[in-house]
Amino acid sequence: MFESADTYGVVRNLAIYAVGVGLAVAGALGLAEAIDLSIAVAAICFVVGLAFVVSVHEYLGGPI
Repeated sequence: MFESADTYGVVRNLAIYAVGVGLAVAGALGLAEAIDLSIAVAAICFVVGLAFVVSVHEYLGGPI
């Protein structure tokens, strides 16, 4: 079974991962002009979202 420290880590990683994926998707939709975002804001959202996802995988041991 999960210990409390492990559960906290998994929840934290999934939350960071979900925010990162959401930002990356919003940025990609903005870059494709499917939603109304400026190109600069969409590009920043996309890059920051990818940075969150990569940081979870590289530094926190993956989402799960």
